[in-house]
Amino acid sequence: MPARPERQRLPPVAVSLPIAGAFVIAATLWATPFAAFCALLGIVVVALAGLAVLRRLDTAEPGRRAALFALGPCVLFGAGLADLNDALWMAACLMALAAALDRRHILMLLCWGSALGIDPQAMFVAPFFLALLIDRRVPVCRWAVAPLVAAATLAARFAAGWPIGGWACAFFVKADDVQQLSVNAPNIWTIVQVLPLGGVPLSGLALAATIGVSGAYVARISTLRLSGHSLVAAALLASLIMAGLLPHLHPSGVFLADMLVLILALSKRDPASWRIALLVQAGSALGVLADLSGLGGLAILGAGALVTATLWLARSVLKPAANDNPLMARQPART
Repeated sequence: MPARPERQRLPPVAVSLPIAGAFVIAATLWATPFAAFCALLGIVVVALAGLAVLRRLDTAEPGRRAALFALGPCVLFGAGLADLNDALWMAACLMALAAALDRRHILMLLCWGSALGIDPQAMFVAPFFLALLIDRRVPVCRWAVAPLVAAATLAARFAAGWPIGGWACAFFVKADDVQQLSVNAPNIWTIVQVLPLGGVPLSGLALAATIGVSGAYVARISTLRLSGHSLVAAALLASLIMAGLLPHLHPSGVFLADMLVLILALSKRDPASWRIALLVQAGSALGVLADLSGLGGLAILGAGALVTATLWLARSVLKPAANDNPLMARQPART
């Protein structure tokens, strides 16, 4: 039996510098020490969840690479991590992805249901999980785990004094007082709303486009046998599609894609993945900067970057492999 290779120790500076740098920026952006502590705690929670995914992808030195999550735009610039809400739902989504890589579907639904109970933005990966359940032929009776856990999470938060209406306000109602199709989110509606369309209401069209493209995504992805990097890429594509097509979004809609694209690039380490990662990170950063500065032109530039990244990723994810044979028996679902 071959000896296991000795695990190399990571230099402490390699892990501590990104986190320390993010902590300094957080302390600058959020004046109170408690808020800065919450921001740092959010960084650690997301990094640990990302580490779990990287380890399942057999990534070299996953600890050091997970520390790079502290440099993502959603951490450096996004005030949402200060209250831990964004950190908790994103970490739960990443743990659901790790369970999907292990083919542990009950655990996957438990984690994703808890993420959905924390923040409705977890719906951005709903098409991915639905396609995966169909592809792996998970019994339909088990699909109810996610909504039940989400309802239980909401009930627990309500019992703790947090109003149920706050769940919807986290995403659906936050744009009630504005008429823009995009609230500085770097998506296609940021570009459309500056066109001289004479005030034509396009919210219905945006929702119809989101439903139609999501349905086409589920139909195609459910025919693919996903594992490893292809599974992460499919989850990233779902997140980009939903964030790119849903109306009335804020820049926080791209935060989950920030994490997923970093995981994909850090694990694959190929030029194509890094190009997509740079485009997504740049688009997300420009959206956040547009929201902070009020310069809508930055969001338009970010939208161009994200649309390009989505198209590049879709071309690689949806292209069938050379040995793809849909008639081959699929592996049984593991629960």
